Amino acid sequence: MTVSAVPMDAVERKIAIARTRLMMERPFLGALVAHLPIVPSTRCRGIATDARVIHYNAHYLGELNLAETQFVLAHEALHCALNHFARRGSRLTERWNAACTTSINFTASSAM
Repeated sequence: MTVSAVPMDAVERKIAIARTRLMMERPFLGALVAHLPIVPSTRCRGIATDARVIHYNAHYLGELNLAETQFVLAHEALHCALNHFARRGSRLTERWNAACTTSINFTASSAM
């Protein structure tokens, strides 16, 4: 399967629209997303955060619709807001991330 090239300006526009819609429709989630820089990354296969920045792969976001883009932005912002990085402690990274992702997906699904 070949991944088609997605124009970067189209992805950046989708991110801007998703951010705006989150702020209007879900102000709490929108505020969280608005405070995080969102930057393209070729090292990321999808979307991720390091607690300071949301990193995304343009091809990945290019394939998502607007609602899915809003969801993944809110998801990553919630990782930061819930302080998942600092709270992991000595827990196994993969298990901790899976547990946090499950919790966030439930929360974000309910909120959206």
